[in-house]
Amino acid sequence: MPKIVDHEKKKEVILEKALIVFVEKGYYNTRLSDIADECGMGRTTLYQYFKNKDEIFHLAVKHVFEVLENEYRRIIYDPQLTVLEKIKRIITNIVLKCINEKSIMILLIDLWLILKRESNELLDSVNKRIDNLRNVLGGLLEQGIKAKEIRPVNEDSMASALFGLVESYILQTSLAKDGSG
Repeated sequence: MPKIVDHEKKKEVILEKALIVFVEKGYYNTRLSDIADECGMGRTTLYQYFKNKDEIFHLAVKHVFEVLENEYRRIIYDPQLTVLEKIKRIITNIVLKCINEKSIMILLIDLWLILKRESNELLDSVNKRIDNLRNVLGGLLEQGIKAKEIRPVNEDSMASALFGLVESYILQTSLAKDGSG
């Protein structure tokens, strides 16, 4: 009897293992055969799930951002939290993810460097996701000001400043040899 494979589950496993390879070798040095080896399958089998290395990389990055976005959406819609608690938790979650999953942050820095050199649709997607997080922070600041939890500030400037601090911390943590910030 033929083995039944959950196509979507297999794709998730491949993406998770591909992340490991991309982190170890970098985007440009990773070959499909490297990913296939990590997954314990032939290179041609990968084509049953993905068109090419670019698609694997794009979907892996998309998955990382979706996980982050799901975490901060859960925080935003928690009615038990004040606006300040929501802002603190979002920033704390991002920072902890950087500390606990340093390899993912290295991959994102690699991605950022690649995208800065060559403009493409992935760059647009990443920029939209980053802008979305800035908008979330700005919206929370606006709510906090209206609720008198936060004194009046320029929400856009403060959201950019907060996000800039998070970006700086991500870079510093990712580059630290001992994993500390």
